[in-house]
Amino acid sequence: MLVFDTICALATPPYPSALALVRLSGPEAFAVFSQLTRRKDMEPGRAYLTNLYEDRERDETYIDQAVVVLSKGPRSYTGFDSVDFSIHGSPLVAERLLKALEGKGARRAERGEFSAQAYYNGKMDLLKAQGINDLIHATSRRAMELANRTLSGDNSRSVEELKKKVLALIAQLEYYVEDQYSDEKDDYDQALEKAARTIEQEILCWQKTLSGTKRNNRAYQGIQVAIVGEPNVGKSTLLNALLEEDKAIVSSRPGTTRDVVEGTREINEIQFVFKDTAGIRKSDDEIENIGIAKSFKTIQDADLVLLASDTGFSSLSQEEELSKVLEGKRVLKVATKKDLGVPTQGADVVLSSLEGDLSSLIEKMFSSLDLTQKEESSFLGKREERYLETIVSELSAARKAVEETRQIDIVSDTLRQVVATINELLGADEGKTMEDIYQTLFSSFCLGK
Repeated sequence: MLVFDTICALATPPYPSALALVRLSGPEAFAVFSQLTRRKDMEPGRAYLTNLYEDRERDETYIDQAVVVLSKGPRSYTGFDSVDFSIHGSPLVAERLLKALEGKGARRAERGEFSAQAYYNGKMDLLKAQGINDLIHATSRRAMELANRTLSGDNSRSVEELKKKVLALIAQLEYYVEDQYSDEKDDYDQALEKAARTIEQEILCWQKTLSGTKRNNRAYQGIQVAIVGEPNVGKSTLLNALLEEDKAIVSSRPGTTRDVVEGTREINEIQFVFKDTAGIRKSDDEIENIGIAKSFKTIQDADLVLLASDTGFSSLSQEEELSKVLEGKRVLKVATKKDLGVPTQGADVVLSSLEGDLSSLIEKMFSSLDLTQKEESSFLGKREERYLETIVSELSAARKAVEETRQIDIVSDTLRQVVATINELLGADEGKTMEDIYQTLFSSFCLGK
C-alpha cells in the first residue's frame, strides 16, 4: 500500500443490483474525475447528476449517468479529496468505470486501503479502524452492538486516560529518584507506596476490562457448541431442536452421524454454531473412526460442550480419551430423553430433545458462558485482547518492582513500557513501519473500505 496514491474500488458487492457505489480517493482524485465529465460547476459537499465518459470529448465513450458526491480533504472519510459515484448496479458498468479511472491515473485499491488512508491522515486510530471492520463483518445483533461500541471512541479514550495516569505517575516518581540516596527516605518510601496503590487500582480496573473483552470476543465471533455423546442418545434430535429445523438425519441405527453436522442460530442476539458429532464408541469401522476423530477435534475447538446421554453419565466418565479432551472445557451434561423416563443422575439439564422445550438448556448455556453481562468493556478483537493482556502484565510487573526492588528508576522503566504498549495499541508507535500496520490490520478489510 502507498497511501499517497490515488485509488479506486467498487465499494458494494460485485453482483447485479439497482445501484452500485464506486469510490475514488487520493491527492489527484478531483483531477482524475474531471477527465470523465463535461460538467464544470461541481463543488465539494453537494450531490450532482452527471454523465460519465471514458473520453469526455467523445459521445461514443459514454459509460453511465451517475450521482456524484465530491468531498474535499481533510473533511472526508480518508482525509484526501474523494469522489463517490452512485451508478447503475451492473458489474459491467462498474468495471468499465474503474478501468476509465485507472486510465486517468488512479489504481485499484487493496483491501482496507481507504481506511488505511484515513488512519494515515489522522481521521481514526487503529482501535476505530478495527471497529469499522468489525461492524462490517458482524453476524448477529450483539456483534453489531459490540462493534458500534468500539466505534464510539470510549476504548481509545480509556487507554489514553490510562496513559496520562501512567505518565503522571512516572513524573511523580522521577522527582524522588535522587532521594533514594539522601536523608529524605520517608518521602521516597511514601512516593513508592502511593505508586503501588495507584498501580493496584489500575490492575483491578484493567483485569475487569480484559475479562469483559474476552466475553465480547466470544459473543462477536459466535459461540461454538459441540454436541457429544455415545451413539443413538439423541444428539441429532437435539441439534435439530436447537436449530429449529431438520438439519441432521435422525435414525435409531447407531453410527448414523459419521461426520460433523453444523448449523447456526441467533439466540438472544448472539450467534451460536451448533455441531452434531459422531457417537463416541469403540468401532472397527474405518469410516466411523474418522468421524469419531473429528468429534474429538470439534470438542477441542468448542467454547461449550453439550455432553448428551440417555442412560446417565457413569459410562461416559469412564471413557478415558473423552475425559482427557474434556479437561478444562465448559461442559453441560444433558439428559436428552426426559419423555422416556430414563436415568438422569449427574445431569445439569434434563429435557426431551423430541419435545423441544429447551428453555432450561439455553439458560444454562448463557450462564455457563458468562454471556449475561454486557457492559464491562467496549474493546473487541483478538488484537485488542492481546494488548490488554500485555498492559495488565506490565502493570503487574511494575507493582512487583515496587515490592521487590524499592528502586524508583526500575519502577519508572517498567511503567514506560506500559506507555509504549498503549502507543502500539493506538498505532502511534514509531518503531512500527506503516507497511507493517497496513499488512497486519487493514488486509482483513473488504474492498472499497
